[in-house]
Amino acid sequence: MAQPHDWCGEPPAASDGLEGHLSLGQIGHDFARRDARLARRAASLGMTRREFLASLAASAAGMLALADARAAAAQGLPAKSRVVVVTHPEVIVKDYRANPPVVRRMLDRALVELTGRETEGQAWASIAREDDFVAVKHNSMGAPTLHSHTEINDILASALAKEAKVDPKRILAVDRQLPPPYADLSEPFTLPSSHLRTRLRRLYTDQATAIINVSVLKAHFSEGISAAMKNHLGSVNNPAAFHGWEPDRMPKSLPELSALPPIRDKTRLVIVDAIRPLYAATFTDHPDYRWDFRGLIVATDPVAATAVGMRILEKQRAVARGKAWPMTAARQMVAWGQAIGLGNAQADRIDLVQADMA
Repeated sequence: MAQPHDWCGEPPAASDGLEGHLSLGQIGHDFARRDARLARRAASLGMTRREFLASLAASAAGMLALADARAAAAQGLPAKSRVVVVTHPEVIVKDYRANPPVVRRMLDRALVELTGRETEGQAWASIAREDDFVAVKHNSMGAPTLHSHTEINDILASALAKEAKVDPKRILAVDRQLPPPYADLSEPFTLPSSHLRTRLRRLYTDQATAIINVSVLKAHFSEGISAAMKNHLGSVNNPAAFHGWEPDRMPKSLPELSALPPIRDKTRLVIVDAIRPLYAATFTDHPDYRWDFRGLIVATDPVAATAVGMRILEKQRAVARGKAWPMTAARQMVAWGQAIGLGNAQADRIDLVQADMA
C-alpha cells in the first residue's frame, strides 16, 4: 500500500482509544440525523440521495476529498491537493533511457492512487473523454540528457487511446515547435503583477480541450526550479521576457502564467519527470549534480507538484552540502502560486502519497 511520505511532515497519529460509545437509541437518532444531512447535500447538488451516495461510494479517496473540501471551504482555504510520488528501481535502462513497460506500470499505479479509482483503466478514463483533443506539453529543452523522457509521451498517447477511447489523431505531444495552425498566437494576456503581455499558442486557447503537463525536475540557476509551472514557458511567444529569478519576476510571473484560464481550466494531469533530476548548477546539465531518484511526481495541482519536487531537490541538496541548502526563488514561486489560489504549496495542504514499487 502507498504510504504518506515525510517530505510533507509526519502523518497525524492515530487515536489511542475508542471514542463515541452510543446507546442503541442514540445510534438510531444519529443515523436519522446523518441521513437527513445527506439528503440536504444531495438536493443542493441537484441529485437524488441515491445518486449522491453512489458518487461518494465511487472511491474512498473521493469521500475523503469531499470531506476535506468542505472543511477547507469553511476555513476559507482550498481543498488539499493529492500528489503521488511513484518510484521504481528498474525505470532506468541505461544512461538517460527509460524502460517503457516500467514507466507504464508507474503511471498506472500513480493514477489509481491519485484518482481513487478501482482499476487502471478507470483511472485513465477519468483523465480524458472520448471527444477530447489532448495536448501533451512536454519539455524537450536540455536534450539529450535534461528533458522529460519521451517514453512518457508515448505511454500517455497509447493509454489514453486504449483506456479513454481518445482518437489517436487528437492526441498531440508538443513543446516549443508546433505545426500550423497550432502555432498561431492568441490575443494577448496581461499578467497581473508585472503587467507583462504574452500570447499563448492557439493549440491551448482554441484547439485543445485537455492539457497534460509533462515537465522535468531540475534546479534552474540553482535557486529556482524548472517543473510544472515553468514548463509553460514553452507555450508562449516571448519566454525570454519572463526570465530572471528576482522576487518580482519569475516567482510571480510563472504561477500567473499557469493561472491563465486556457491553461488552468484545461489541465487534467501534471507529471513531473523525476527519474534523474538535477539538484544544482545552472539551467544546463551537469553530471556532478544528477542522481537517480527513479521517480515520477503525479498530480492535478501544478503548485503542489512543484512544491513536492522542490522538497525532493532540497533534501538531496542538504545531503550534498551537509547542511540546509534551500531553493529561495523556488520557495517564493510556490508560495505565490498558493497566494493567488492556483494550488497548494504548504506541506499541511498537500496529501502526499509515496508508492514505492521496489
